[in-house]
Amino acid sequence: MHPRLKKIIFDKLYEDLKNAEIIHFQNSIWFIDREKKYWYLEYQKSGHLWWRYDFFTNFFRLFSLEQSEFERVIAEWVEEVLNSRVNTTVCNRYRQMEGVEEVLNSRVNTTKFDRSRLNRSVEEVLNSRVNTTCSLIIDSMFSVEEVLNSTL
Repeated sequence: MHPRLKKIIFDKLYEDLKNAEIIHFQNSIWFIDREKKYWYLEYQKSGHLWWRYDFFTNFFRLFSLEQSEFERVIAEWVEEVLNSRVNTTVCNRYRQMEGVEEVLNSRVNTTKFDRSRLNRSVEEVLNSRVNTTCSLIIDSMFSVEEVLNSTL
């Protein structure tokens, strides 16, 4: 992918997900819009990245990209935001809004993400790459409600 196109996509992701909060819950980091009770991504600390099928397939239609092309872009964007390595990516068509209330009622400190968080060492960034991607249509362990209601 041309670097200029990737930059445009990254900028659009930052804009479209600007209201998403990054929430640490158990062994995962969630990207959730608290107001809409809508999850976008779940990054498990093992390097496994779940992405929301309906949002991202619609998002990447604008760029005429298919899943096989855009999964790597999602992973690279998450690696940039979190400065963490994504080992696998998995779409999730079925996880919706169950459990949102649990996280909303939690005492979790949340932060919005932005480019200013990208102050990690060059070595960490260079070593953060996606190794493999896959697409499964299964539900992962926690629902959005559980994450939003967590009491860490």
